[in-house]
Amino acid sequence: MALRMRLFAGFTRCLFAAAAILAAGTLRAAASEPVVHVEPDEKANAAHVRASIDISAPPLTVWAVITDCARQPQIVPNLESCRIVKHDPGGHWDIREHVINWAALLPKLRTVVRTSYEIGHRMLFKRVDGDMRVSQGEWRVEPLGNGQATRLYYNALVAPNFPVPEFLIERAVHQDLPNLLHAIERASVADAVKH
Repeated sequence: MALRMRLFAGFTRCLFAAAAILAAGTLRAAASEPVVHVEPDEKANAAHVRASIDISAPPLTVWAVITDCARQPQIVPNLESCRIVKHDPGGHWDIREHVINWAALLPKLRTVVRTSYEIGHRMLFKRVDGDMRVSQGEWRVEPLGNGQATRLYYNALVAPNFPVPEFLIERAVHQDLPNLLHAIERASVADAVKH
């Protein structure tokens, strides 16, 4: 029990440290680079993550990429599988199970979320089961300029149900989330070229 509390305290310290590093607002290397902002939510004992990226593809193309469960293992870092457990025949919601193989020698992470769709505009998700204590937020697409480009937004509150090593949190903030946004960008641009 004492070890679990120390690990959880370490997780919390790391969240606060990540927030302090990013307190100036954002990480951005260039105009086409993702913007990532993380801050602790003390009330929920979770991390509030906001990110965005501009993509040179139409909003509906980006939408098709982020909502395609079958393609997610090729796009999302460390995602082993995405499976639709239940869905609305009208396409307004589904329940998805994700299995993430996030670190060698550590157990896989299973998340189950209910996802609601404002078709072509916003995808809301909320935890219904799995290894996350908190997992809720949204993906949103907005047209830029003449509609041939998109700004993709991610806004979420997340907290695992177990202690997480500090290096994994740092990797998620500085590597995995930017890599995910770049992967969505690459897939969207490639799909736009095909059409």
